[in-house]
Amino acid sequence: MDFYNTHTFAMSTLFIFFFSVLNQWTGVEGWSYHYSDTTMAWVEAREWCKENYTDMVAIQNRDEIEYLNTVIPKATTGYYWIGIRKINGIWTWVGTNKHLTAEAENWAKGEPNNGGNNEDCVEMYIKRGTDDGKWNDEHCQKKKSALCYTASCKKDSCSPNGECVETINSHQCECFEGFYGKKCEHVVICEEKYISAPENGSVQCSHAFGNFSYKSECKYSCNEGYQLVGAKVTECGATKAWSNTPPTCELVQCPGIETPQDGSVSCTDQTLSLGSVCSFSCIEGFILEGASSTECTKTGDWSANVPKCTAVQCPAVKTPQDGSVSCTDQTLSLGSVCSFSCSEGFILEGASSTECTKTGEWSADVPKCTAVRCPTLEEPLEGKMKCTGDSYGNQCTFSCNNGYQLLGVSELTCTKTAQWSQVTPSCTAVQCPAVKTPQDGSVSCTDQTLSLGSVCSFNCIEGFILEGASSTECTKTGDWSTDVPKCTVVQCPAVKTPQDGSVSCTDQTLSLGSVCSFSCSEGFILEGASSTGCTKTGEWGADVPKCTAVRCPTLEEPLGGKMKCTGDSYGNQCTFSCNNGYQLLGVSELTCTKTAQWSQVTPSCTAVQCPAVKTPQDGSVSCTDQTLSLGSVCSFNCIEGFILEGASSTECTKTGDWSADVPRCTAVQCPAVKTPQDGSVSCTDQTLSLGSVCSFSCSEGFILEGASSTECTKTGEWSADVPKCTAVRCPYLQDLINGLRNCSSEENLFSTACSFSCLNGYELQGHQIVMCSLSGNWTGEVPECKEVQSEHSLSLVSGVTIGVGSAAALSSLGFAFWIMKRLRKLKAKKFDLSNSDIDVPPQQYKSFDSLI
Repeated sequence: MDFYNTHTFAMSTLFIFFFSVLNQWTGVEGWSYHYSDTTMAWVEAREWCKENYTDMVAIQNRDEIEYLNTVIPKATTGYYWIGIRKINGIWTWVGTNKHLTAEAENWAKGEPNNGGNNEDCVEMYIKRGTDDGKWNDEHCQKKKSALCYTASCKKDSCSPNGECVETINSHQCECFEGFYGKKCEHVVICEEKYISAPENGSVQCSHAFGNFSYKSECKYSCNEGYQLVGAKVTECGATKAWSNTPPTCELVQCPGIETPQDGSVSCTDQTLSLGSVCSFSCIEGFILEGASSTECTKTGDWSANVPKCTAVQCPAVKTPQDGSVSCTDQTLSLGSVCSFSCSEGFILEGASSTECTKTGEWSADVPKCTAVRCPTLEEPLEGKMKCTGDSYGNQCTFSCNNGYQLLGVSELTCTKTAQWSQVTPSCTAVQCPAVKTPQDGSVSCTDQTLSLGSVCSFNCIEGFILEGASSTECTKTGDWSTDVPKCTVVQCPAVKTPQDGSVSCTDQTLSLGSVCSFSCSEGFILEGASSTGCTKTGEWGADVPKCTAVRCPTLEEPLGGKMKCTGDSYGNQCTFSCNNGYQLLGVSELTCTKTAQWSQVTPSCTAVQCPAVKTPQDGSVSCTDQTLSLGSVCSFNCIEGFILEGASSTECTKTGDWSADVPRCTAVQCPAVKTPQDGSVSCTDQTLSLGSVCSFSCSEGFILEGASSTECTKTGEWSADVPKCTAVRCPYLQDLINGLRNCSSEENLFSTACSFSCLNGYELQGHQIVMCSLSGNWTGEVPECKEVQSEHSLSLVSGVTIGVGSAAALSSLGFAFWIMKRLRKLKAKKFDLSNSDIDVPPQQYKSFDSLI
């Protein structure tokens, strides 16, 4: 055979080979398009597509538009209905029920016009001449041809361990993790030799897809008294490796035990092994809060946590009604003593004090304050008694019948000692003593018996004037109403100058008609008439007044406080202060004024008490003392999902104010989650608040390394770090001995395809083409080049025999690969949907190159 014929035969054989390869690519079953010969409304057109094929065409990109515009004939009337319709005012893909995005729109120029004519359905221009493949909105009742498609995937195409992926004119299986094969019929197997029971332990395995295959799980356990060191469970993974190495079983031993502060611990076994018991106790003045003992369990943990020793503190002491209580220590700790007293008019019944004991209880109950009651009084003979009551402060007044006089006081008061202030009086018959006659004068009485009501009158001889009362009467007390007067020569006596004062008279002879006026120095007050005149009786019309130093009323020291005074005279001052735990109500300094009154009301001391504390929204408040007195501490907390912003506690200060403001509870919020390179992230809640979950996924050809999801925790942090997406990479392929290898990429990444051919004199045995799959494995094994047992034949691609001439063979081989690349480009141009800007229907569409 000459070179020309040999070359011609080789080229013919190559074309036959490539056509057979193309036949493998298109397949018997494949994605196909169909159209109706008749026109119908949009709803009727879709039902026709679903009844006879799969559904109405619902995918659009430039390559497919070019393909449809080439293979679909121009409709006899109008154009073709496609699977887009306006639903609730939004353009929607009916196959996926997804909204049409702005990036996926393919409207003809000026469309959609939606002129208010219910143009809610979409037609596609085929062979229009202008705007080929573009869309136009139309009224759904108009008649147009239906454009449909048929899917190639069947229910059992890749089940149950893979997913059938549609491609134009074909389909392929994408196996789930852990499965491989043309129909995903094989499962990954892990080596059984790595599974063994640990010493002093056992292992139990369960198998989901066969013995020691993908998802097989082995659980380890230890005998009584031993604990597991290492992973408890191991699982067969998709890479044929177990997730964890076998653990070991070591003797159970609990960790060291802490000694509680202000307490002690005692253990039965210092090795702290299984069964060891440790007991706790507290020093004097502290009580145990928690378990009194703990035991080392078979899990290597203590059965109970270490307790706390808290200082003994007695509950708040109630104040007796109508009484008061005063404590030596406001913390009410061990040894604190509280004393009780009653308000004036009440008597203490019970212990006058109580002490906080080491049990946290008071040594005595709170006493009672009962009202004072005085003995019942009897009414005097020949007299009367009138009482307001027999309690503290009540009074009884006494009087005698006419002709009788009272022996004793006329009024008794019930004192705080439950006794009357005086002895009960009695009534005796009234009789006055004999009346004396004034010198230089005379006396005359109406009744010589001098009994009650008798009147005696006085007179002076000529030249004398009566100095005293002109008459007197026998009163019911048995006394004369006035003293016996004197008869003196008519002349008014000299007027005395009041001490700390002055006098000024109109006539120094002090005769009848003379008038003397009185005044006092600053700081003194006039007590009596400010002037007096000399009368015809030789007496001044008024007594000389007194100038008394201004004296302000005596002040009492406030209960729970102190008072310091410079005196009670005019200009003197008194300053007031309160003991610790009390605050002053009123001014702290009073001044005695010239009116004998203090400048302000006397202040008082009241126990320091802070106002009620507000509860923060979405939070709570807890106080150590409900009376909110000095030293009370209130702590704040927030409910789940909120964190405290501000002070966590506040204390009542001696000024009656809280040491810190009420904080706020703000909702927990985590930071934005980063999107992994070559991947995507989807979150359940765009606020990224507590409980929000974000899931991660990788682009095709990449594997997730790390957690597949993360959750926003109550601390405002994500539960897991953002994972990485690493490229799927297949193992390195060795070159053929006596053959050639040609790969689309030397990096052996996902979808890399490699074809094999043999040198002259050898033929290919095995797979001609292998491809790097998503599992990181090649779809087939590397073939071999076997020597051809013939004298005059040469082996070419796939064992096709051609004539002699290695140079021609290599040239043909290069030409063959050039043809393959051109075919790829041609197929990709017509069928590649990977650059589609629109949502795809439930089946996926991939590039034609992914099949090579």
